[in-house]
Amino acid sequence: MPGKTSDICMSCKVAPATDTVRKRNLCRHCFLMFIGSKVVMEKYRPRDAPKDRQRKLLLPLSYGISSSTLLHILNLQLERQIANGRGRRAYDLHILNVGISGQPDSQRLNSFQEAYPLHTYTQVSLHSIFQYDTTIRDVISAYAGPEFTDDTSKTDEERLESFRSSLSTATSRTDIDAVLLTRLVVAVANEQQCEAILWGDSDSRLASKALANVAKGRGFSVPWDVCDGMSPWGIQFNFPLRDLFRFELSHYASVALPKSLAVVDSEPPSVDNLSNRNVSIEDLMSHYVETQGAKYPGIMANIVRTIDKLEAPPADAGSKCVLCGMPVDKSGEDPATLDGPGGSQYVLKDTRERPMNGTLCYGCARSRLDLISPTSAP
Repeated sequence: MPGKTSDICMSCKVAPATDTVRKRNLCRHCFLMFIGSKVVMEKYRPRDAPKDRQRKLLLPLSYGISSSTLLHILNLQLERQIANGRGRRAYDLHILNVGISGQPDSQRLNSFQEAYPLHTYTQVSLHSIFQYDTTIRDVISAYAGPEFTDDTSKTDEERLESFRSSLSTATSRTDIDAVLLTRLVVAVANEQQCEAILWGDSDSRLASKALANVAKGRGFSVPWDVCDGMSPWGIQFNFPLRDLFRFELSHYASVALPKSLAVVDSEPPSVDNLSNRNVSIEDLMSHYVETQGAKYPGIMANIVRTIDKLEAPPADAGSKCVLCGMPVDKSGEDPATLDGPGGSQYVLKDTRERPMNGTLCYGCARSRLDLISPTSAP
């Protein structure tokens, strides 16, 4: 990313170049402007803001490079809107941090709130899904099957961990964690009356997520997981960083974000030992995209561009999976047996005969096959 300081910036033609991005030598100011210009909030411009209300958008913040950079850039955009004399922003931001394991880091969130005081903030744990999404208790109990006992005397954290421990593979645990996280984020967005969720996924992240979803049998849901638009949850999903690569965001964060934020620049897990049971499909795809994306960014970008060309069915059409909420494609299915090919999906037969009320998509059905009894859980 760093360029030769003796070169002249190819954009302003005045300052010496300090950074190289997409084969262009730019000065530091022009580099920051270039990255910022790629985050275009087309649907939420000031001129299109409703007169009778203030829009509110939710931004999930993980403290990672991508979501932290998205918050920083959007904060700059909103500050410029306020400074232009009109004093009104196109939208308000509500920042949500979810603690995936254990208690959330409130001190770190406070540092973000001090750096970006324009916005409102909420912090919850993943097990808070039991409070925000009251239907999930019954869904999890039915999904886990009759051999799983939901002990109501335990805390929500213990109950969620008991369910997660019943999943025997890293891929299934990561897969279900992502489903639960999405449900929780959507539930908080609805409670806060937000009309859209701004996911901080870079082009690199979207590419690895698309590849992982196809490998896990969730190919049918890829257009909603990767593309801007109305989600099956009835709320807009938007990906403002979709035109930026992770290594570009990493460099931007290193020079633009306040050092006090202590942004997490997590490295993909090592996959040298492919037989390691702790390596998930998501880990493999992330490692592949990270290592190859820096060498061939155009190829990775084509993955996302190709998915953008897919025409997703209406999000409210047909049956929906009771766990992940994605539409279930049943075209071509034999309604008498429900065990035939279903368009782009197939209905799985669970040989352990754990019937479940409600429809499961193929991806959730596959993860369900990795459930084990609590007595043998690790």
